[in-house]
Amino acid sequence: MKSFTARLSAVVVFPPILLTIVFLAMSLSLSFIKAESKQGIQKSLNTVLNTTQETLQLWLSSRLGDLKELARDKEMIALAKVLISSHHNKPNDQKNSPALEKMRTLMAAKMQRYNDKGFFIINPDRVSIASMRDANISSENLINQQRKLYLDRAFMGDTLFIPSINSDVPLITQSGALRDKQPTIFIASPIIDHNAKVIAVLTLRLDPMTNFSRITQLGRIGNTGETYAFDESGQLLTKSRFTEDLRAIGVIRNDEIDMLSIRVIDPGGNLLEGYKPETQKKDWPLTLMAHRAIEGNTSSFIDSYRDYRGVEVFGAWLWSKKLGIGLTTEIDVKEALQPYELTRMVIIIVLAILIVLTIGLVFFLLWLQEREKKVLKQHSKLLKETVFKRTAELEDANKNLKILSEIDPLTQIGNRRLYEQTLPRAIATSKRASQAMSLMIIDIDFFKPFNDNYGHHQGDVTLYHVAEVIANSLTRTTDLAARYGGEEFVVLMPSTDAEGALYFANQIKTNIESRGIKHKFSSVADIVTVSIGVASLVGDALNGTDLFRDADNALYQAKENGRKQIVLYQSLRNSRQ
Repeated sequence: MKSFTARLSAVVVFPPILLTIVFLAMSLSLSFIKAESKQGIQKSLNTVLNTTQETLQLWLSSRLGDLKELARDKEMIALAKVLISSHHNKPNDQKNSPALEKMRTLMAAKMQRYNDKGFFIINPDRVSIASMRDANISSENLINQQRKLYLDRAFMGDTLFIPSINSDVPLITQSGALRDKQPTIFIASPIIDHNAKVIAVLTLRLDPMTNFSRITQLGRIGNTGETYAFDESGQLLTKSRFTEDLRAIGVIRNDEIDMLSIRVIDPGGNLLEGYKPETQKKDWPLTLMAHRAIEGNTSSFIDSYRDYRGVEVFGAWLWSKKLGIGLTTEIDVKEALQPYELTRMVIIIVLAILIVLTIGLVFFLLWLQEREKKVLKQHSKLLKETVFKRTAELEDANKNLKILSEIDPLTQIGNRRLYEQTLPRAIATSKRASQAMSLMIIDIDFFKPFNDNYGHHQGDVTLYHVAEVIANSLTRTTDLAARYGGEEFVVLMPSTDAEGALYFANQIKTNIESRGIKHKFSSVADIVTVSIGVASLVGDALNGTDLFRDADNALYQAKENGRKQIVLYQSLRNSRQ
């Protein structure tokens, strides 16, 4: 009897103990798998976020570089001075000013390249003194009304990006409709006179629906992933992926668009599932993501939080000081944890079966658990492949933007690619006009000893200053100064004969020497000097190959003759300085 009782007790007690052990093991496994899934999701989101930021910064760097160069253009500075004077002395004649027409012509040509929407010249009292529209003239500038701190920075000398604001004029939407208060973005750069004083600010109006929003849209993962930007008040600055959902639940009206109509605030529950907040919208706090990003807290956060729809999401975020905006990449928890939930459901079913099955089935079900872990890994692999695909698309966008860049990053003047693109067009123009075209090649004398003794950093600074002098020595917008390579520069001068080219070559040589950059390792002077080869061709003889070869031969002769001189290729008749 005692033996039977013992056996019965073993049969009754052992399975619950075993099942309890199995249950605890499964719970621990699920906790580990969930934690690993969250870590993997966080890494993927950070990859997309950082790639999006780099792409935005590359695009912005290219645009700001172009704008800064335009603001330093001598014609731009001269016209700005005339407009400022007219604003103070003859405000009623401002709209009829010839300088305004010249400014509009100049800017129309510049804006056409990127299909920009407009421009402002803003004087220090924050009044628009030039624009494509007469209605903006002599009135307080739109940027000062909505983004005053950014405009203040521009007047302090910064070239910067200005996040989305409501337009002061109706704009044409992508659907072709004309609507008020459309979002618009600007880039701004100070206009500085010869006294290094900021006399005005030049701004370009960009279309936020093009590069700015499209770059963030490339960062979408899966069916619910979204990458978007917001400002310091939590205002959405890019297009939302969930516009139609937001209209359906009344977050935005049918005649509104998501940019500048949505704040990244937490409603307290899922609005898409019918949650009704107990407080007014103005009292809703920023989402956890927006609050931390604006505070500068970008530490890893693997748990979920509610987004501006009230949906639980995982996210990664940062605050870009360069752009002055926050960026985040988010994905719905439901989609992100779908592989985990599938595994969890399978394990629960397995556990239910274990309760019914005999002890002998326990080992089989443990094997099944391991099999389901492999299923989770396969789902995780699919998610990583999706992230990799999106990352590759963003990298392609990076490459395209780099190809579009035509500015030498060190010297901030044109690069060799821009020179080679400009040369055929300049030759064709000169031939049609039956005018001569000249080219000069400039080489810094004894630059290798300079680098070897002063260091490459000082060498880079000198290259920048020499490029600056060359660019500032040119007076026509048709002339092109570019860095050809190393310490060698080229200046392309359409509609310029040999006499004119020699004049500008002398100006450049004199201006560089006037800088007085110390070079005690030079064999011709104790300052940085240059040797210049000049060539000029006209008519049928004009072609890029011969023009460059003649200028290069002249430069070679200048070096052979002792450097620090100018040689004109004209049967190698010398014009030395």
